[in-house]
Amino acid sequence: MSPPEVLRLEGVSAGYGRVPALHAVDLALGHGETLAIIGANGAGKSTLLRAIMGEIPLLGGQIRFAGTRLDGFDIHARARLGIGYAPEGRQLFPMLSVADTLELGAAREPASVRRERRSEMFAIFPKLRPLRDTRCGLLSGGEQQMVAIARALMGRPKLLVLDEPSTGLAPRVIAELYASLSRLLDGGLAVLVAEQNARAALRFARHAAVCEDGRLTLRGPAKTLAEDPRVIAAYIGMRDATIWSAAPESDEA
Repeated sequence: MSPPEVLRLEGVSAGYGRVPALHAVDLALGHGETLAIIGANGAGKSTLLRAIMGEIPLLGGQIRFAGTRLDGFDIHARARLGIGYAPEGRQLFPMLSVADTLELGAAREPASVRRERRSEMFAIFPKLRPLRDTRCGLLSGGEQQMVAIARALMGRPKLLVLDEPSTGLAPRVIAELYASLSRLLDGGLAVLVAEQNARAALRFARHAAVCEDGRLTLRGPAKTLAEDPRVIAAYIGMRDATIWSAAPESDEA
């Protein structure tokens, strides 16, 4: 018998107060799968992720994680179930060091386990190792994003949820970040990423969906959406699409 999907949304509506910003969203993500949600600013991508994490209430529908309904689970309980979350804006404590910030991601574990996992994070993001004692407020944007993702991974999640991870980062840093994430996928980690940077997200993910006005209006294999004229016109641009088709895969690795 196959395991249940790591994440399933059925008819999910959510919003702020009584005004829905998501409308009857259905979504499923299996173990080890990657799904990119692309769309313009204000389309509902972050609202979708915040609903999954329990930061805003549902107005309808249900969310299941590994077969368990998430009704009544706050964001900390969802993290303990196995959902790692790197929110938009990173939300780091500027006075804490990199090492201490990572420890927060596994605060319930014994010190020996935290040390072991911290070493694993430095292997995944080697740029952070020499910065272990540096305060997060002194890091570059790319370094801060790596810390935010590493903190989310410290709990050994089954699902990693990333909200706009490339915001404010240079193209080379974005490529490095997604290359590091790609190396995690062989271990069965599922990744759900919301991105305005459609080019980066579609190159990383295997599956994708377009979010418009709180609805998922297009979905399918990421490669197929990347070649869809509507997606190119709205989110990639003809110039980027031409560069993409001409560039070898190794350019982003």
